[in-house]
Amino acid sequence: MTRLFIAAALAALVTLVTRFVDRRRTRHPLAVRRGALPTQVPAAEVGLDDGPAIIIFTESSCRSCQDAIRLIRGPAGAGISVADIEYGAQPELHKRFDIDTVPTTVVVDEKGSVVAGWTGRVDLSELTLALAEVVQSELD
Repeated sequence: MTRLFIAAALAALVTLVTRFVDRRRTRHPLAVRRGALPTQVPAAEVGLDDGPAIIIFTESSCRSCQDAIRLIRGPAGAGISVADIEYGAQPELHKRFDIDTVPTTVVVDEKGSVVAGWTGRVDLSELTLALAEVVQSELD
């Protein structure tokens, strides 16, 4: 009978630890497309030279923002200008472009028109297609 109580106590302990660990684990947010993305973000207005660019609106304490920045500054965004618009440093730009969710990532063409954008996690396949589109349009 004692063994049964010990086994039940261990099972309960394992269940509690598992639930605690699952709650602490950060879930990766889904890539979300929203209609609230800006339609124009001229590169010059965010401190970049004219041309295609990737612009990420972030906030310093946001983990998802740091993941998006690592992805964009890594091989995914190679060869394209990147601007990280952090809310604490530049709240006026977040307000100007009506950004209410971070991270918000947009790919803009040479005219500043938003070709693709995401709130939350960036969809890598869609990012690749958007970059190909802006690079091709710049070559034409």
